[in-house]
Amino acid sequence: MIKDNRDMVQAVPLIEGKVNVGAGDYVANSLIHCETAGSITFGPDNVPYDFQAGADRAFTGEFTVVSGTFTYD
Repeated sequence: MIKDNRDMVQAVPLIEGKVNVGAGDYVANSLIHCETAGSITFGPDNVPYDFQAGADRAFTGEFTVVSGTFTYD
């Protein structure tokens, strides 16, 4: 992300236990950030979603990391 003209920069917070997590089940409060390309599933139907490294998605709720690493809040 680039800071320009004194604009605020959105960034993924670093919260112990929520940084660079791999395969497993988690609960996001507001966002998911992809560290290394991978995929997650979410919702009652386990909807799959692929991420490229560096991608951010606003998300609240339970999700499962299938592959890759993610940081979330």
